[in-house]
Amino acid sequence: MTMSRRFLVVFVLFLSFFRLSAQLREDSIPLNIADAEQRFINKNLSLIINRFNVDIAKANYLQAKLWYNPNLYFGTTLYNTQTNKWLSDAYPQPGAATIYDQTFQLQQLLTLAGRHKATWKLAQEGVNLANLQVLDLLRNLKYELHTDISDLYYNQQLIKMYRNEEVQLKQLLDGTRELYQHGNAALNDVIQLEAQLQGAVAQELTSRQAALSDEQDLKILLVYPGTAYFKIEELPRISPAIPVYQTVIETAEKNRPDLLLAQETIQYNKLNVKLQRVTGFPDLTVGTVYQGAGGVTPAYVGIYGNMDLPVFNRNQWNIQGAKVGQTQAEYSDTLSLLTVRSQATNAYCNLISVDNKLKQIDSQYEKDLDQMLVNAVQNYLKRNINILTFLSLISTYNDGKTNLINLYVQYFNGVHNVNLNTGIELLK
Repeated sequence: MTMSRRFLVVFVLFLSFFRLSAQLREDSIPLNIADAEQRFINKNLSLIINRFNVDIAKANYLQAKLWYNPNLYFGTTLYNTQTNKWLSDAYPQPGAATIYDQTFQLQQLLTLAGRHKATWKLAQEGVNLANLQVLDLLRNLKYELHTDISDLYYNQQLIKMYRNEEVQLKQLLDGTRELYQHGNAALNDVIQLEAQLQGAVAQELTSRQAALSDEQDLKILLVYPGTAYFKIEELPRISPAIPVYQTVIETAEKNRPDLLLAQETIQYNKLNVKLQRVTGFPDLTVGTVYQGAGGVTPAYVGIYGNMDLPVFNRNQWNIQGAKVGQTQAEYSDTLSLLTVRSQATNAYCNLISVDNKLKQIDSQYEKDLDQMLVNAVQNYLKRNINILTFLSLISTYNDGKTNLINLYVQYFNGVHNVNLNTGIELLK
């Protein structure tokens, strides 16, 4: 390959890399939590899909309020044996006017014992259930949004930490190799530095893979294209005033959508019991009829009514099934209440624990950690410390920094876990 062709290949590769980098920078999105929440409310497809269930329930309710349509019946002669004609309804009478074979019947179904009202009342309760189901989904998906954001922040901070460590170690490794070549450093120092560098590279790769997984979840939740990349600058570290335990429990009992859903399910089953009872009463059909030739008398006009006799089927087993459903719903409500209290208690205790740990950390601790890393590098370059002491300081820095980031993430998640388990944004 000639020099010009090599240059052309290198130029094309460089141009492709530049375009890709520009695209990534263009699609990189600084993710603000408040903006993410707003976009989530407006764009999340799972929420949109489930909101349609509310519209469906409302349509069912409005449909249930409509009355049955009246029924119109018309009958006439198919073949007239008197005139030997098809579809001829005229019957001439000797010495009398011609009569016509036409039957009209108009009837209306009437439900008794309030079944129509009981039906639409039950459908109305279905709207309430659908609304609560959407609120419960919103509660859980919102918590998932916050944990995905905090997980992404955690992994991005680790990537930043390992990248910084790699830069420091690479410089030290290059310098130590040069010293080794001149007989001023041991081969073991080179090997240990390179092993530490490869360990940082491996940890960075693991964190990048985890960050990609978090971004994938966020793209689905926030409806962003696959080329979007998020950047979490910082998690809020403002410590809200944590309310007392009793307030948390009472708030959860009043606002948790899943508990309210269990309570509404009891009401739904009570209304269903009522509906099944009134369904045991037969419906009444009333109507009026006009009949021409072929009737008891020509031009017969009458009224009628009919209903089934509740001799065998009084809807008794549907009533029994509805009663069992009501009892089941009451037990489910008790279980939901116990679950809500337990989950709210656990979330509260966890937040208090993390909050206490954060308060015990000195405000200068994070800066001291960063300074320790700088000092370790400088002291090793000056040969004030040996390789074992240097690597021990690097390990201490990594552990301290990782634990501190993890504690911030735990606190952020703890705040939103309390919100999840109380059903409202009790802490902001």
